[in-house]
Amino acid sequence: AGALARVSAMVVALGICFEILATMVGTIGKQLVSYSTRAESKKAATAFKVSGLIVTTLIGPVLDMAAYTFAPQGIIAPLNGLDIVWNTCSAPFTLGERLTRRHVIGSGLVFIGASSTSVFGPHHSTQESLEWLREVFLSWHFLAYLTTFGSLLVVSLVTLSTRPKGTGDKVRGIALGCTAGGIAGNMFFISAGLGLVRTSASTGNWSAWSTWLPYPVLLCGILMAVSNIPFMIKGLEEYDALFMVTLFEGCHIVVACVSGAWVLGEMSNMAPGRLVLYWGCILLIVVGLLVIQTAPTARKDSDRPLRWPSDPEVEAEEKEDEEGAVVPMATLGSMPRQTTGHANVVVWASWSGIGSASFAGPDGDVVNSDAAWTSSDERPSASDDDDDDDATSIEAEESPRAEGSRRG
Repeated sequence: AGALARVSAMVVALGICFEILATMVGTIGKQLVSYSTRAESKKAATAFKVSGLIVTTLIGPVLDMAAYTFAPQGIIAPLNGLDIVWNTCSAPFTLGERLTRRHVIGSGLVFIGASSTSVFGPHHSTQESLEWLREVFLSWHFLAYLTTFGSLLVVSLVTLSTRPKGTGDKVRGIALGCTAGGIAGNMFFISAGLGLVRTSASTGNWSAWSTWLPYPVLLCGILMAVSNIPFMIKGLEEYDALFMVTLFEGCHIVVACVSGAWVLGEMSNMAPGRLVLYWGCILLIVVGLLVIQTAPTARKDSDRPLRWPSDPEVEAEEKEDEEGAVVPMATLGSMPRQTTGHANVVVWASWSGIGSASFAGPDGDVVNSDAAWTSSDERPSASDDDDDDDATSIEAEESPRAEGSRRG
């Protein structure tokens, strides 16, 4: 019995090592995708994005599958929080993102919580079999979980449909991160399917695979591992990695821990004291994530902090520089309406940064233009786009009818 326990502990430790390696590889892949939006040339951007996709869709999932094969989901899932720690430590150097005290404190809490779950989490491995598989996936527990998760997923997808690409506010960012992380957190499919493969290989009994149930379980596991990637890619392209990775991993951890306890019943044999300590560690991870989320974060297309829609702070900041304030097109392109100095600006911008605007001057006349604007006589410098088109400015103080649109 002692020898068996030692072997079991070694197997669990191997799974933990695989997951730590998976978080490091995942951080590299996500940062490559994020950096692709900052590359100077289109060729370099494509190379970075393709490299990031290969790492996140091939190498990372393989390491994840290995981890879930050797260790319980309740231990492996919280270790995904280490992805946040690696990203927080490296993003200021690799992506040039601003690191605040809240990022450091939050990442520290996540690291402590994730590391502690390896101590207090379930260390026993379930002997997966066809009977066990039927008890898990042909039960009301699984049906209740599927209904709840499906309803939340529909709400998130509806939110994304009402806030399309280019909206650029925090609601869309949260919806993208939660959708991607929530889908990725359903690792119990792959955990159960690969566990059955391990049991069949160790016992030499493959009779379970002559029935239909193991195949849809494995198929759903692959689907969960792949279908979250498009949402994650969109989030990394539109928002800072410090913001998006935190959301993704936070939802991933919570969903994986809850599903492991509710669907797989991994916590059923744990002592009450140990169970309290385990969920206390999960709570510590969530608190760390909330601390990180309260840190100011900028959109990819703006230096301004990311805020909720109709945030009164936006108006207060805009009024500080009423005279001579420069309003970049990138900022206007992600806001439905904004007041700048003496001109009301309404902007419709495509993802490429080309848009049109309507200026309501002091006398009520309206003039349209297509570039970047300032509210004083100062003209902006040439834009940083690849085509090096000159920026255009319109003096809001002058009469639009007399001055018209100026094109660089």
